Amino acid sequence: MRGAYCYRRRVPPSFHTTACRPRNQVLPTMSENSKFVQSQDSIFGLDITKEKCGWFGDRTPLVLGAKNDKQSLKRLKQKCHLGLPPHLRCAVWISSVARAANPQLPVTETDAYGTIGNKKSIESRWEFALNAVFPNPADRDDAVAPDLGLTQEVLNQLIHNDYPIPEEGAKQLTLVLCALQQVVGIEYSPTIPDIATLLLTHMPASYAYATIREMINDTSQFIPVSQKEYYSWCKSYEFYVQKQSSAHYKVMESCGALKPEGLDPIFKRFFTSMLKRKDVLHFMDIYLVEGCKAYFRLALSLIKLISKKELKALTLTDSESWWNEIRKKTFHPDFTLAKHLALMYPKAGKVVKLYPNRKMLRRALKYHEKWAADNMPIYVDETPPKPMGYIISDDKPITLAKPTIFRSNLAKWLPVSLKTTKLDLIYSTEIHGRSLAAFYNQCNRYKNTIVLIEAIVGSTTATIGMFASHAWNVNPASYGDGECFLFRVDPDPKCFNWTPDFSGIDDFESQAIREQYMVAKSDFLAMGANAEGTNGIRLDQDFINGESYSALGFDNEPLPGLDRNKFDIGVVEAYRLIREVDGSVVGEEEKVWDLNGL
Repeated sequence: MRGAYCYRRRVPPSFHTTACRPRNQVLPTMSENSKFVQSQDSIFGLDITKEKCGWFGDRTPLVLGAKNDKQSLKRLKQKCHLGLPPHLRCAVWISSVARAANPQLPVTETDAYGTIGNKKSIESRWEFALNAVFPNPADRDDAVAPDLGLTQEVLNQLIHNDYPIPEEGAKQLTLVLCALQQVVGIEYSPTIPDIATLLLTHMPASYAYATIREMINDTSQFIPVSQKEYYSWCKSYEFYVQKQSSAHYKVMESCGALKPEGLDPIFKRFFTSMLKRKDVLHFMDIYLVEGCKAYFRLALSLIKLISKKELKALTLTDSESWWNEIRKKTFHPDFTLAKHLALMYPKAGKVVKLYPNRKMLRRALKYHEKWAADNMPIYVDETPPKPMGYIISDDKPITLAKPTIFRSNLAKWLPVSLKTTKLDLIYSTEIHGRSLAAFYNQCNRYKNTIVLIEAIVGSTTATIGMFASHAWNVNPASYGDGECFLFRVDPDPKCFNWTPDFSGIDDFESQAIREQYMVAKSDFLAMGANAEGTNGIRLDQDFINGESYSALGFDNEPLPGLDRNKFDIGVVEAYRLIREVDGSVVGEEEKVWDLNGL
């Protein structure tokens, strides 16, 4: 999926308006504005030392001594092949990507991306993205990172084992990935988690986000950002391996190393398991200038490390065994990417050129999209959904709905039409007292409510609840509909949706019990029922004692846990739903008649 929108309008970094400038603020001089920002390690928090560099200055222009834009780009590529000084990677990386993704812009403008003068613009866009994703800043601390097709298992391995990443670094990575998914609209791009991690080793989260946003301006230039594009990359790589060396193709094809799932070390993990860390960073210097052309050159040149003679002696069982043979070469003390560049970029006339240029590669990627559309599997996003937000109010402090994972599960369980809503506390035992009458008084105006209950059994506590499809009012008969559901958010989160009877047997008594969705009496509150006269969840009128049994239609287990049918009630909270798009209350005008006393 391509980005939901990509901003293309560029504001000159030196632009300031007096209307937005605080009184007595001293603005940077033009000379200060043109200075490059210094690299910053946002993953490990390590210091990045400044090195002397003869071909990059500390301010624009990015490339010294170039007569025109074409010569500037040529020199930039040459210097990136030598490796960038770490303290300038932040500035050069984002400026290089801006130059490649926006060829219509003059070099003077793309060079300015990495300057101090553009820092405020980048940070303000980042803050806008964070506010869009996390209306409640507290949610940033325990947000769950989307895997973007990498799978949650591999993403956790990346964070906790491969690097590993400290807690603060993991938080910065999570924020970047959440913003890319929910603001930019990227759903499937498994290469991004590793790329974002590498960017964050030399830049703040705001710059990593801005850099990747520029990378997706032209998807075939840098990374695939949809499942179809990703599988097209894999098929195109297979095509060029076969074209380059039939011997390597036969061996790789026989062990499954050319299948999309067999190419994970290349296209999902961005070579991070194939090269030493310093070599991966050196490749980033080149890749962020040259794009996918460099990506395919490295991927195709790595297989040449195994000679045809060595191929004959190999005994391979699967794709991983093939890549392990490559790793033996790349992790050898004598291997460096600097030496390997001679194989990636052979001199004209010395070695037959088998690597595709950018035009050929674009054509191949486009051609193989049809194959990708016909052969890619159905993608199921494993990432927990965006948690529901909540209204922050000093006079209505919430307790049970604070944990992000609770609200993430609620967002997953709600009907589709209500997923983009946030919670607003309307009843709490801590504020309104332990009274069923007070509960009805606070909830009788809102069609959809979520009730959270702290269920205490001995020394154990569970947070359980129910979603009501109609307003809570005292009624002589049960009411509601099949949108009601029961749930437990902690421990072992589970949702129990109502299902109709598909047996085809006309059992009117059983059907009547099954359709007791909501039961609202003056002396108790319940949802769901069974033939024994108990309920899926039932609270007494003083909110002191509760019980939970399996209910017909909901087929739930006792919500506090197995063999924990009766419980003491701690805190009870009820929430109405507020639409995020316009702030309107869901179902406020759709009331159920109060039939109390009839």
